[in-house]
Order: sequence, then C-alpha cells, then structure tokens
Amino acid sequence: MSCHKDEAEMAEKTLLLVDDETEILTVLKDIFESHGWKIHVAENGVQAIEICLTQDPSVIISDIQMPDMDGLTLLEKVYASGKDTPVILLTACRDADKMQRAWESCVYDFLDKPFQTERIVAVVESAREYGSEYVRTARKRFQKIRAAKQKAG
Repeated sequence: MSCHKDEAEMAEKTLLLVDDETEILTVLKDIFESHGWKIHVAENGVQAIEICLTQDPSVIISDIQMPDMDGLTLLEKVYASGKDTPVILLTACRDADKMQRAWESCVYDFLDKPFQTERIVAVVESAREYGSEYVRTARKRFQKIRAAKQKAG
C-alpha cells in the first residue's frame, strides 16, 4: 500500500526546469532530485512547451531571458493551452515592465539569480500545493480587470 502512495506522491512532484544555461539546469536538477522530485529539463521555451503538453509537470521553473522563446512567452503559452501549472520565473535582472506582464499572466512567483536553495525549494513546494488554485483565481481576477479596462475605454 505504501508503495502506491510513494508512486502517487512522485507523480505529483514533477518539475519542469527551463533555462538556456546548462550549469543552472544541472544545479536545479541536483537540488530537486535530492528532494524527491522527478525532473524534466528544457533548454528553451519551445522544448518546454512540448514537454509541458506531454508530461504535465506539477510545477515549472523557467528563466525569463532565453533565446527563441523567453520565459514570459512560455508562461503565456502554458496558460493559453488551458493548463493551470504554476510557473516560477528566474531572473538575474528585475525589469518592472516584464514583472508587470508576468503578474498579469498569472506567474506564481519570481526568484532572483543567484537563488538561495532553501528559498527555491520552499517556493516550489508551495507552488505544488497551492499553485493550480492560485493560477485559476488569478486568471479570473485578471480577466475581470481586463474587461473593466476595455469597458472604460
């Protein structure tokens, strides 16, 4: 019986890591594997979308600044596909416009590079537990805000 629980828990703890820096991917993979997560890795947003649609991760961590498809576009495409997977964005340089766009696109959280291991693990665990509900609630809230802005002119 406990074997099934471990398998079910493992299925829920699936993480998609997206970054064009191999070193970051390696560090994050090592951290989360040591905490019992099953890891999928993508080096760009295009690969991430393919993995997201076929593997259905419980949380996504993505760098913002990447070639081909940045983390913000990835975030928007994940949610446009109907998924409620929480997305956490990593950034080496906070940009107010990008952050605003990300919040309006229902990002779960931002983490700075370099990141603290304890912090990133805590945020990912929180996202796994509460993230999908947060995304659904935030999506509804921002749809209402956009509708009100359109009405106002």
